[in-house]
Amino acid sequence: MERRKDLSTQEAILIKRNSVKILQNDAQKVITDAKKKIRQQRFLLPFKYSDFRNLFILFGTACLHKRFQNKSFFIDDKNEPTIQQLHYYATNNPAFAGDLTKGILLQGKYGCGKTILLETFSMLHNHIVRKYCINHPLLLFIKAVELQEQIRKQSMNNFVRRPLIIDEFGRESKTVQDYGNLTRPISELLSLRSDIGSLTHGTSNFTLNTLSSDEFYGQMIGDRLKMMFNFITLQGESKRI
Repeated sequence: MERRKDLSTQEAILIKRNSVKILQNDAQKVITDAKKKIRQQRFLLPFKYSDFRNLFILFGTACLHKRFQNKSFFIDDKNEPTIQQLHYYATNNPAFAGDLTKGILLQGKYGCGKTILLETFSMLHNHIVRKYCINHPLLLFIKAVELQEQIRKQSMNNFVRRPLIIDEFGRESKTVQDYGNLTRPISELLSLRSDIGSLTHGTSNFTLNTLSSDEFYGQMIGDRLKMMFNFITLQGESKRI
């Protein structure tokens, strides 16, 4: 009897006019809705590069002063190519050297300025969202070590969907003892965020090959990192004095 019911349903679909066209339209709607959700994750800035550059200098200086560093942020031949890429990304410009639907992972040597670039980027983004009451989530800038501790104290669910900038990616302990259980909080978080396409940015001193090694996140998470990030290398030596 059940078999007969299945055949009747199948026949009903086959004899319905334009059934393939209807199903194609349904699939296209799913694709359109998914693309819309991807776009909604990012608030695009309306600035030309010269204005973005000037704002970046000012907000970069503000970041330094918040760290009690009494100096001005400056743009040079080492960091300007990366700042230009951040502008392309922030304005959804196809000149961006990567995939505009992925996040950005800045790589480079210790002290070359990765953290200040993405901290400035998040500060500028969040200031605009707050000042003009834009209905868009803020970028949470957080160090990997602190993120891991917050996950342990709170819940993984608090960090699965919100836009994140993970600073010093890979510097945290890879496993944590939690009530006698050995867990891998950052690996688990990355896996969940990858599954649902949450927007993630970060900084790291380590290459993708290193991050994908067994001593870090392993090949499975490493493969997901390729889906989540555009890897941009910031040139130069340490600027710390």
